[in-house]
Amino acid sequence: MNDTPPAPAPAKRTGFGEYLIQKGYITQQVLHAAKAEQAITQERLGLILCRGGFISRATLLETILATNPDMIHGESLFTARIPADVLMGTRTMVVAEAAGKVYLATLESERQAAAEIKPYYPEAELVFVAADFEKVDSYLEQVRAMEQDDDSLVDKILRRAFADGVSDLHIVPRYDSYTIFSRYLGRRAHTHEGTLDEYNTLSARIKDLSRMDLAERRVPQDGGFQMEYNGKLVDLRVSAIPTGNSEYIVIRLLDPDRVQPSLDGLGVTRISEWRKGVSRPDGLCLIAGPTGSGKTSTLNASIREMDRFGSSIFTMEDPVEYRIPYVGQVNKNETLGLDFSRGIRAFMRSDPDVIVVGEIRDAETARNAIKAGETGHLVLGTLHTGSIFGVVARLRDLEVPQHELLYLLRSILVQRLIRTTCVHCKGDGCPACYHSGYGGRTVISESAYFSTEEDVKKLLAGERSWPTMLEDAILKCQQGITTRKEVIRVFGEEALMLFEKLDKGEA
Repeated sequence: MNDTPPAPAPAKRTGFGEYLIQKGYITQQVLHAAKAEQAITQERLGLILCRGGFISRATLLETILATNPDMIHGESLFTARIPADVLMGTRTMVVAEAAGKVYLATLESERQAAAEIKPYYPEAELVFVAADFEKVDSYLEQVRAMEQDDDSLVDKILRRAFADGVSDLHIVPRYDSYTIFSRYLGRRAHTHEGTLDEYNTLSARIKDLSRMDLAERRVPQDGGFQMEYNGKLVDLRVSAIPTGNSEYIVIRLLDPDRVQPSLDGLGVTRISEWRKGVSRPDGLCLIAGPTGSGKTSTLNASIREMDRFGSSIFTMEDPVEYRIPYVGQVNKNETLGLDFSRGIRAFMRSDPDVIVVGEIRDAETARNAIKAGETGHLVLGTLHTGSIFGVVARLRDLEVPQHELLYLLRSILVQRLIRTTCVHCKGDGCPACYHSGYGGRTVISESAYFSTEEDVKKLLAGERSWPTMLEDAILKCQQGITTRKEVIRVFGEEALMLFEKLDKGEA
């Protein structure tokens, strides 16, 4: 008689969608919609969710590794960070980059591949996964073909820019050469020098991809195109400015994983004050700040937190930078007479629940935004001011009656961006931060929620009940998130004087 107990049944593997729901990354409603799209397109579920902005690339890789590691073979990444001869010499494929890790598959020695690739990713952990011969071989064939392609220069420059976290590229021609400047963390730096012949080839290809008139060099042109990077389609917005016989070309790199964080990931200290307002069914919520302060990212993050299935959401933007599924996004087009004000009026006839106005810049747009709020809709908009009291002053300039603000105003968030200390070197400078001492940017802000008319009355009377943006910046400095030097760079003499008072114990 055999008394050996039966072997336990193998644990049931958690499904891809089930894992995402358990972790709180998506809802059952989102999964249902994604599967419905998958039934039509026959695409991978992860690709659909990434493209829709429901999960990030890092979350996709986490889920693959947690639920079915074999699926990692379906991923691949072409990066300009590692030279082609290194990849081909070590017979290595870059599978993916996410959350400080680089996933690799090699047909040779992992130790040799790691030794040759590590200098190009000094800050990252290299993780080797099982190699599929046909997949790696096909990948290396594509790497070899890209090296021989006439478009290789454009591809290399753009892939390197995405890998380095660059937001904009400035291509500047001169008499017999040209320079490329990269904007990283809001600051511009010299990154490439080339001949005028190289510039002519590069600019012609960029204009062709952007569907611009190649022969026209007398007037400014705008365009754009898409490319695949890190397993997803990314948008590039291009402008060409005539400068004598050449053109100054600027490329804006719109990587949705990098610039579409969640509201919690933005770094807003009192984000609950903003959330309370945008969770209301009606009223007016305003974001303010200078150009380049991240207002669009905050608006988009707010929209992505909303119920896009149960609510009808329309946005009027100049231009639409990031597509959000299940949201009606409209580009401003003044040539056709489609401005912000006309867009709001059109939305009002389209059964909206939420209306988002890219910028409230004139009295007519302000009146229509107020009218939309009065008729039971939630209206989100942006203004160019530097404080909550500045928002009130700007609304007065736009002839918004104060009595209407009493019962319509819900939340105000004023923000700008500040660089954060590199987590690898703690500000000393290292390869991971390109020796700048800074490894990212975060939001500094002041925010307030107005739950009653009495709260709004106090605001209009000049009573402050919230920490200022400078106080928020100093708090982040004290927490080690940023540096005193960076706060002074952003706020100037005002910050310097406040730091001196703090040092003397006078504040």
